[in-house]
Amino acid sequence: MARQSVTVYGLVLLLSVAACCGKQRPAAGARATEGTPSSASLNALPHVTLVALSDWQAVLKPCGCTIELQRGGIERIARDLASLRAADGSVLLLHAGTLLTEDEAPDADRRQQRNLRVGAFSRMLDHIDMAAVALSSADLARGGPSVNAAYNRSHWPVLASGWKSGVKRARATTIARTASGVQVGITAVDPRSAATAKKRVALVAGHVQAMRGEGAQIIILLSNLGMRQSRKLARKVQGIDVVVIGQVPERSEPVDELERDGANEGTLLLRTPRHGAWLARLTLALNGEGKWREVSEYAPGAVDELSAREQAQRDDIARLRKGGGVSVARALPFFERRLNETRKRYEQAKAVRGKPLPAGRLAAYRAVGLPWSLTPDAAVARMVKAYDDAAAEINVKAAAKPLPGLPGKATYAGHAACVDCHDEVSGFVDSDPHYHAWETLQKVNKTRDLDCVPCHVTAFRKPGGSAFDNLPQYVNVQCEACHGAGSKHVDADGEGGGVQRVPEASACRECHTYEHSPRFDYNSYRQRLRVPGHGKPAPESAEAPPPAPEPAPKPAAKKRADKRKRR
Repeated sequence: MARQSVTVYGLVLLLSVAACCGKQRPAAGARATEGTPSSASLNALPHVTLVALSDWQAVLKPCGCTIELQRGGIERIARDLASLRAADGSVLLLHAGTLLTEDEAPDADRRQQRNLRVGAFSRMLDHIDMAAVALSSADLARGGPSVNAAYNRSHWPVLASGWKSGVKRARATTIARTASGVQVGITAVDPRSAATAKKRVALVAGHVQAMRGEGAQIIILLSNLGMRQSRKLARKVQGIDVVVIGQVPERSEPVDELERDGANEGTLLLRTPRHGAWLARLTLALNGEGKWREVSEYAPGAVDELSAREQAQRDDIARLRKGGGVSVARALPFFERRLNETRKRYEQAKAVRGKPLPAGRLAAYRAVGLPWSLTPDAAVARMVKAYDDAAAEINVKAAAKPLPGLPGKATYAGHAACVDCHDEVSGFVDSDPHYHAWETLQKVNKTRDLDCVPCHVTAFRKPGGSAFDNLPQYVNVQCEACHGAGSKHVDADGEGGGVQRVPEASACRECHTYEHSPRFDYNSYRQRLRVPGHGKPAPESAEAPPPAPEPAPKPAAKKRADKRKRR
């Protein structure tokens, strides 16, 4: 398969979002979770099945604020691995990138929860039997003592070559022998492995040669160098069969097709989105010599999966064409080439169905997204619940009291104070998902999780805002989450007070980050909220009676007193 340009991939992704703000290939995603990537004949050969993740970052379960994000989670990954291993005794679970810390440092309130989560997550990894983890210098730098301790007490192989990490268990290479008789050599590379790219090449080449000398038939490199540098290294080091790429960009999406790079495109590349939302599953079987030949079309269910993928890609193109514009026109050739490749693969899968595998070194790939509808692993699910309960207990103590307001600044009045005057928005409030955000946390036992609560309530831990002690007044994403603190506006009887009549994009992006809302576009999302009674005048009825004359205005003091009585 032709190599996919990183630059074009990023451009097309941005154009897709701008053109359609659509859902993420639901049909293809659903198909991708069915069956295993290797047919019975592949399993009968000497083989290894690699299950790879990138930048898991100790996320027990990815944010599921939208349906397209409701995939993955360590308890479902554990169940999927158990099912896969029951059918295939030659499975190796690998990780590259940042394993235990997120990109941003936690604030003071969340530091205890983050440390607790690191410990709980590392114990869950013991349960699911990691084959190898590339130690990340970024992980250690951001994570501090809790991360170092988790690595040192873990039961899974930790790989770090060329640099002193402080993790006593770390080693440069490991060789695993699969149940089907294949010896797999695994090593790792990190930006700290060597001072220059040239020295990193020499270091990895030395490890490859040494592992070949020890009998390794397949060589895996776990790379914390990111996509660009990983590709460059693969082109200069002979003998690497697979690179699992870590330190992937936040805006990475699942890769449907197996990627190649290296000398003569002889190295296979695996990368997945962050946080365990998707897995890369690759079976490598030895049925002769030569360059790796992709045989994914031989896998059970390949015809149905490729048919679903083709339809999803047609839908992508239709949405792009509907959006129009010069930028979209430039992107269309990429999408059309991708559709043509999928169509060819589909025809190949139909042609080879039921036929014997070809000779050579064979590779079958699948991107796997595990929907939340799947049954989780019971033991890991209990561990997740124990963590949730422990986190809730410490978080209530850490963030119980609301922060005082700042001198001279408005504080948060709460939803009731807003609708007291603006009763025209009541109908909008009842139907808007923002005003049901708290329910989603109640359903998943996250009402005291500091990684979740701030985006499901109003003004959490902001000066003059909410905390656990006064939370009932502020649950859900209320008016002031968008329009700003309103106490001065209330006191002035709506005659001023500094509220933001048209919310700025920055207010939305506090929560509508890529992780939580990958298709967010301020202008299009804002238009969905501008409805009669909320940003637009209510439609006039031809049969409505003429409006009553406006009463004489009351003095401001009397109006405030009247409001207080009504409350």
